Amino acid sequence: MASIKKYNTAKGVRWRVQYRSPDGRGRTKQGFLTRTAAAAWAAQNLTSIRSGTWIDPQAGATTVATLGAAWLATRTHLKPSSKYVEEKEWSRHVLPEWGHWKVSAIRHSDVQSWISRLECSPSSVRHYHSILAQILDLAVKDRMIPSNPARGVNLPRKSPSVKVFLTMEQLNTLISNSSKHHELLWLLGTTGLRWGEATGLQVQDIDFVRSRIHVRRNAVMVGSQIVVGTPKTHSQRTIAVSRRVLAGLRPVCEGKALDAWLWESRVGGPLRLPGKDGFFSNAVRRAQMEDPSFPTLTIHGLRHVAAGLMVSAGANVKVVQRQLGHASAAMTLDTYAELFDDDLDSVAQALNLMAEQIL
Repeated sequence: MASIKKYNTAKGVRWRVQYRSPDGRGRTKQGFLTRTAAAAWAAQNLTSIRSGTWIDPQAGATTVATLGAAWLATRTHLKPSSKYVEEKEWSRHVLPEWGHWKVSAIRHSDVQSWISRLECSPSSVRHYHSILAQILDLAVKDRMIPSNPARGVNLPRKSPSVKVFLTMEQLNTLISNSSKHHELLWLLGTTGLRWGEATGLQVQDIDFVRSRIHVRRNAVMVGSQIVVGTPKTHSQRTIAVSRRVLAGLRPVCEGKALDAWLWESRVGGPLRLPGKDGFFSNAVRRAQMEDPSFPTLTIHGLRHVAAGLMVSAGANVKVVQRQLGHASAAMTLDTYAELFDDDLDSVAQALNLMAEQIL
C-alpha cells in the first residue's frame, strides 16, 4: 500500500506518495498540491501495478540515441543494401534531430512538427518517420513509455510512381541505340530481372536446353562496393526466357568457366550499374533524338517494360509474379493493376457469350 504524507516547501505545504514498485524498490512521487490529488495518483498508480502496465519513470530517461543503437543491432535480418540505407538515414536525418531527446519527453506534437519541417520527398519523409517510430515501438515494448508518440501522425501522401511501358518496337529502338550490352538489355526488357539479379548471373545459371534461367544471386551496391547475396525476396527462382534472347547470351557464355560472371566489370566482379552518363542513359537520349515522343525511363524501368510485354503476350498474374520475383500475386496486381484491365473485358465478353447460348 502507498503512504501519503505532507511536507513543507518555500511555497507552502505539498504532498508526497511513497510506494513500492513491482521490482521491490521504494519510490516517491511528490509535489501534489492537495492530499486528494496525491490519493488519486496513488490509486491510479496501484491499478497500473496490479494490471502489469506500470511504467518505470526512470526508464523514460533513456535517450533516442541509446535506444536507436540497440534497435539497429536487431536489424540483422535486412539485406546489406537495405541495412546500409537504413543506417545512413538514421545517422543523417533521425539521430541529429532526436538523438538527445529522452523517450519520455517526446510528444505527439513534437513528431508532427518535425514531419512538417522536413523538406524532402514524401517517400523520404515516410522512411525517416518509420525509423523513429520503430525505435519508439521498442521503448513501448520495454515499458519505457506507455504509448508511441510517433504513431498516428499525419504523413505526406506518396506520389504515385510513374511506370513507362514500351512496345517491342520501342524496346528494339532503345537497344539499337545502346553502344554496348544489347543482350543484357534484351534480357532485362523481356524477363523483368532486376539489374542485380541479371549481373549476378553466372554461366552455370543459364539452361540453353530448356530456355530457363536460374536466379540464385543478387549483386547490389552497398556504399562503393558490390555485395553479392540472395535475390531480393530471399528465394531463388527459375524464369523463362525467349530463345532469341537466349541466343544472344551464347557468345557471352562461350569460353568461360561455369562460375564466371556473364557480365564482369573491369576491376573484376559483377558489372556495376551505369550512371546518369552511362551507356543506358545515352541510349535513351539517342532514341529521343530519333523520336521526340520516346519516353524517359531508367534501367530499373525495364522491369515495368517486361511486365507490360508479358501481359500483352497473354501471361496471367501468377506467371508475371513468378517472372518478376514478387512475394505474392497481390503485390503484382497492386503494382500492375492497369495492365490487367483488358482481362475484365475478356471476362465480360465470355459471360455474355455463355448467357446468349442459354437465353
